[in-house]
Amino acid sequence: MKMKRDDLSDDEYKLPSFDSGAGGNYFCVQKKSRSKGAALAVIFMLLAACSADNDDLDSYLNDIKTRSVRPIEPMPEFVSPPKFTYPEDDKRRSPFKPIVVEQQAQESVGPNTNRPRQALEAFALDSLKFVGIIKERSIVWGLISQPSGLVSRVKPGDYIGKNYGQIRSIKESGIRIEETVQVAGKWEKKEITLPLHSPE
Repeated sequence: MKMKRDDLSDDEYKLPSFDSGAGGNYFCVQKKSRSKGAALAVIFMLLAACSADNDDLDSYLNDIKTRSVRPIEPMPEFVSPPKFTYPEDDKRRSPFKPIVVEQQAQESVGPNTNRPRQALEAFALDSLKFVGIIKERSIVWGLISQPSGLVSRVKPGDYIGKNYGQIRSIKESGIRIEETVQVAGKWEKKEITLPLHSPE
């Protein structure tokens, strides 16, 4: 059906016809106004759904508020363990106390490192041999054989060995030596006897 341009209303689309001539004829397609109504219907449905969800949430919250509250249990009381006192005596100290070294006492026990070193202090004591004695008036000399075979003589007061050993006495049976050794950071005195060496 062909219509003139002036015959179309505002609610219609105007499209040109394939056979439009001088008269300017057009096809007429009616505009669908249902889309606006459908959109409104969807909005109303969404609002209704949200309202239903809110009702369920309010009902759940009211149910929680009406429940009975369980009382909170009090904190348990802890009993402090008895205090332990570590037993101490002269031979045992508490491991929780620092080691206190008496400086003055240690200086008196420690070796004199400022004195000149003697020749037999270069050898370990077990590498030396006491092979005899020589008496010269009131002095008793001890004869010490070095690893090389060289024999040296010593008297009380001389030093021998690598542990600051000092000769205290010389007898025919052996030489009594007092060494100064370090044990657990403390200097200690130790006596040792170098016996007379018996030739095989």
